[in-house]
Order: sequence, then structure tokens, then C-alpha cells
Amino acid sequence: MKQLVLLVILVAIGTTLSGCVSPRPTQSAVSAEEAEKITQLTNPWCKTVRTKDMTHLKRIFADDFAYTEPDGTVYDKKAYLALFEDNTNTYTSSGIAAFNVRVYSKSFTVTNGEHYSVGKDKEGKPFSRKSRFTNVWVRKNGTWQILTGHASKLE
Repeated sequence: MKQLVLLVILVAIGTTLSGCVSPRPTQSAVSAEEAEKITQLTNPWCKTVRTKDMTHLKRIFADDFAYTEPDGTVYDKKAYLALFEDNTNTYTSSGIAAFNVRVYSKSFTVTNGEHYSVGKDKEGKPFSRKSRFTNVWVRKNGTWQILTGHASKLE
């Protein structure tokens, strides 16, 4: 009997969560509007390595922000901002491609896509980098902020 109850619970959880892994965004006017807002907030972040717009990052990173880099290092808000501030590379191009926004409610959104950057390191050696990222956005006090994210190196 306990096994049957456990099976029913697992099926119910799986059914509930199946919408969370849908490859298609929610199809509503609210989600389209919110998706556009998230896109407008994401684009400047991806260009911060060139623009050094730390004000924007401070605004969109939640106080309890955590980000996992491809090497497995987890950074809090302060440490992640320091990565941008202390970066000595020279970037000629950076941005996002294959960007997707999935709006699940007026206060919860998941994004993923590819980030690319081209430039020279501090020794003048050229680089071209590409990674895939996933970010979780939440609306806090009426403002969209990134709660957590992860990047994986593609090249």
C-alpha cells in the first residue's frame, strides 16, 4: 500500500513539473510582455564586459544572487560583480544568441541561451569564447532580478 501511495505521489509530482520543462514558452499576452522585459534586461548584462555598466548589474542581481561558472565555482553577488570590475581583457564583441524566455508566472521566469565574446586577454592573445547559460529570474518588490544562474563552456 505504501508503494502505491508513493507511486501516485511521484506521478502527481511528475505531472505537475512537466510544464516546467516544456521547450515552448507560455502562450499568453502576459508572458509575451514579461518576456520582452526580461530580454531588455538581459542584453545589457551580456555586453557589460565591454560597457562596464556595473549599475545595471547591481540592479538586476538579487541580494541573494548565486552564479555557477563553467569551472564549478559558485559566486555570490559581491564576488560576481568583482569578476566584471577586475576583468583586464579587451572585448571587441559580446552578446547573446539562441535566447529563450519561459515565463511561468508574473514573478517567475527562466531564460537560457548562448553567450559569446571575442577579444584579447591581458597578454594581447586573441580569444573567442562561447557558453550556454540558464538563469532564474524572480520579481522582487515589482522588479525583475536574477536569483541564480549557471554557464557551461561550449568552446
